[in-house]
Amino acid sequence: MTQASLTEVNGRIVAMIAQCASGVRAQDIKPTHRLREDLGLDSVGSMELLSMLAEELDLDVPVEEAAQVSTVEATLALAHRYLAQKQA
Repeated sequence: MTQASLTEVNGRIVAMIAQCASGVRAQDIKPTHRLREDLGLDSVGSMELLSMLAEELDLDVPVEEAAQVSTVEATLALAHRYLAQKQA
């Protein structure tokens, strides 16, 4: 994956996170933000985010694995790992 496409994917994921976290703008989200504590994502929001990742990026991430993700940075890493597996 090229740097430009990585940046684009990161932007799309951050936009999805912002959509699931009510009242948070994508440009205010930092990689170190915790999904629940800092951005207010509850279990419904987390499931919505997982669904959006599956639909928009065609990723099949197991719920158990996604449940272990707690930060924006970890969400990005998870998505990149699954994208890389899909392309392999």
